[in-house]
Amino acid sequence: MSETSGQNGPEDHIHFTDQGSAAPQPPGPPARSRRKTRIVLLSVASCVVLLGAVAVGAYVYVNHLASGVHRVRVTLPKVPGGQSVGGMTVLITSASEPGTSGLIMLMHLDAHDKKGGVVSIPPPTLVQVPGHGLKPIDTALGLGGPSLLVKTVEQLTHVQIDHYARIEFTGVSNLSNVIGGVNVTLAKETVAKASATSQKKTVTKEYTFPAGVNHLDGITAVYYVRNPSVPADSRVLLQQSLLRAILGKIANEHMLTEPLTAVHVVRALAAMLTVDSNFTNSEVEGFATQLDKVGGSGGTFVTAPTHTVSGHVNLNSPVSDQLWAAIRHDSIAAFAAKYPATLTPSSPA
Repeated sequence: MSETSGQNGPEDHIHFTDQGSAAPQPPGPPARSRRKTRIVLLSVASCVVLLGAVAVGAYVYVNHLASGVHRVRVTLPKVPGGQSVGGMTVLITSASEPGTSGLIMLMHLDAHDKKGGVVSIPPPTLVQVPGHGLKPIDTALGLGGPSLLVKTVEQLTHVQIDHYARIEFTGVSNLSNVIGGVNVTLAKETVAKASATSQKKTVTKEYTFPAGVNHLDGITAVYYVRNPSVPADSRVLLQQSLLRAILGKIANEHMLTEPLTAVHVVRALAAMLTVDSNFTNSEVEGFATQLDKVGGSGGTFVTAPTHTVSGHVNLNSPVSDQLWAAIRHDSIAAFAAKYPATLTPSSPA
């Protein structure tokens, strides 16, 4: 076998076979092609870095928004055996008339799958309010603030309340605009009235919601949920239907998984919320990103069953006790399948 030259030459493109004979080496790609490849790879790498920076920036800003959510001190006692490991239940109310809550519901996220549920408790339902006896459940907020309402609900349901949140529906105008509005369906025409005082004059405006599908955005969403011309229980149904439509759109269009869109949605949500002081920023963000469990196809909406006796609203305890157990065992959907009459209508009658 002959030695190859130590200088650059034709031998540089020759290799030896096992038998010692020389075979030609295929030429490498042209220099111009290699340069193009490097440019493409650098461009792709730059885009990845840029997108990563945008995502990190969006995350930091979302964290900043979460830290700006108004907090209140709320006592959240532990209920022995009240919650499955990894699940989360948030007690949600809405600001209503002084001393009451127009909306009382438990939003539950299952521990082991992508499901969840919203359980509404009718505000006039008579329950034992600790230290005050038998009272409508919505009065607990006025008698002792969120802490007493949490204690009342936990005593009633034996469900561990992990967090508390209050929704200010005055902010629903901005949120509805951010997500492009939502559709709700009404069985009959409804006229909403609202009064505003300007320069010592009170002006009343009306907005008509026709029967059928209504697209709500901006101020129309506020008129929809704050209509003083309908009874309080009807307003609760309006609030429920709007929240359900909002959650459904956020979940179905994955608005909280795309960083830039999430910034706008979370900012609008943050302006509407008051939460307990134990609700950390990371928990708020984690809870928000799991809203698809209740807003999407995996969500189940039910209302605690009641009956009226001598003008008072009472729980149907044999059935409602099963509902509380269903929350504790991540089986709200199974409960609803067994008791379909408890399903909350997606739109007011």
